[in-house]
Amino acid sequence: MKGKKYIAAYICAAALAWILASSAYAQAPTLPLKRSLELAEETIAKTSVDLKKYYLFSVTLTNSSHGQFWYLTYRAIVPSEYNELFAKVYMDGSVDLSGGPFSSNSGY
Repeated sequence: MKGKKYIAAYICAAALAWILASSAYAQAPTLPLKRSLELAEETIAKTSVDLKKYYLFSVTLTNSSHGQFWYLTYRAIVPSEYNELFAKVYMDGSVDLSGGPFSSNSGY
């Protein structure tokens, strides 16, 4: 009986280690970061937002049910009504904007 408990504990530990190791591995992006920045800035330039009033605060590579994307956060240089803008740049080159004037889709 004691041996079965050790085997069960070993199997559970091995399964947990496999799950943690596989979730820690991220697929390399197919869209370079430099190109994602260009696409985000081109998309924002087509709106009423003056990107010169913002700086790039953070960039994160993440996943969603729609696929892998770069998540770009822009912050206002001088605090204003719209302090942050967000751009999701998917690996196919599509861009979704949110935050600031894009929260209500009034910026498109």
